[in-house]
Amino acid sequence: MKLLPFELKKILFSKKFLYLTIGIIVAVALLLVRNIIFQSYIQEEERQEVDDLLDISYENSEMHQAIMKDNPDDEDEKEKLLINSSLVNMLYDLRSMIGGENWENRLALKNEYLNRVIEYKEAEGEHPLTFREINHQLALNQKLIDENIPPENETYSIALPNFMKQIVDLFIYFGAIIIVLLLIGEIMSSEFENRSVNLLFTQPLKRTHIITSKFFGSIILYMLTTAIMLASVFLIGTIFGEKGTFDYPLIMERNHEIQFMSISEYIILGITVISVTILLIISLCLLYSLLFKNTLPTLFAVLATLLAGYALTAFITWNPLAWFNPFQYLLPEEIILFQNDSVWWQGIFIILALTILFYFIARQKVKTSKVD
Repeated sequence: MKLLPFELKKILFSKKFLYLTIGIIVAVALLLVRNIIFQSYIQEEERQEVDDLLDISYENSEMHQAIMKDNPDDEDEKEKLLINSSLVNMLYDLRSMIGGENWENRLALKNEYLNRVIEYKEAEGEHPLTFREINHQLALNQKLIDENIPPENETYSIALPNFMKQIVDLFIYFGAIIIVLLLIGEIMSSEFENRSVNLLFTQPLKRTHIITSKFFGSIILYMLTTAIMLASVFLIGTIFGEKGTFDYPLIMERNHEIQFMSISEYIILGITVISVTILLIISLCLLYSLLFKNTLPTLFAVLATLLAGYALTAFITWNPLAWFNPFQYLLPEEIILFQNDSVWWQGIFIILALTILFYFIARQKVKTSKVD
């Protein structure tokens, strides 16, 4: 019996795989439809942001005027009032440019406004934007101007590269894990539940080959599902979206310095790190299936392990620990875009080591497994 082709056919021709594939394609299409519908909302959102900043400047102006009323010779308040007045004027100009064709001038004015905000904050004026946010936005705006790349809305863009990043973000933020658990969560435990494992154990083959075929079959299924997702995004985005550029810059930090990463680089790194994590999850599913021999306890144990790992990542931020933390890629965006005193690949070695360890433990466990 050729187990690997058998395992693949069993899943590929199942209703579960068909429904999952259709669900992925429909979800991609619906997200693009949402983005198309919300194109007009982007300008409303920009106007609302400007209006909110104007309200803050009006409040600051009233505060400065009240202080100067009691102390007309306060030079610091005079300076802050002057800077704040210029901020108000720039915001009115920005609001008038929303929806216009000349995005370069709009970004240049935004940078002028942000530089003025820095002056205001250095004069001890209050503003909701932090220095970090300001510096990031300044760098991104200037990069877009220098590269002659029009800005795209992070949430509702219909440009293919930016839209693909949205889908990849959903995929690497638990999407891939959910898909894999739905697809192969019961790949071994179901054999015990329906007693079909008896037939497998009586075949003239090594029991370890069962684990090997299910392990590599699960990997192939994950890769195929990922390819279907990316192909769906590419086809739907190409036909119904806009062209855009995969060189679109994303802000990142490396050793506390602002740098840039293209969307294409981000997508490659995102798929890479989540795929390595998926290998660990597949090995965990196989091992827990042999321990519990039931689908629900197996899935619960896998999820409990991942939640415990996420808690470890969230509450223990000691940098050297990252080299030994196999759960750091459960939310990989921060690791990819903020490589301060760290590197994006630092967790790959421990994940691969544990994957191999769990795989061989499962191979040993299956030798003594029995049907209850």
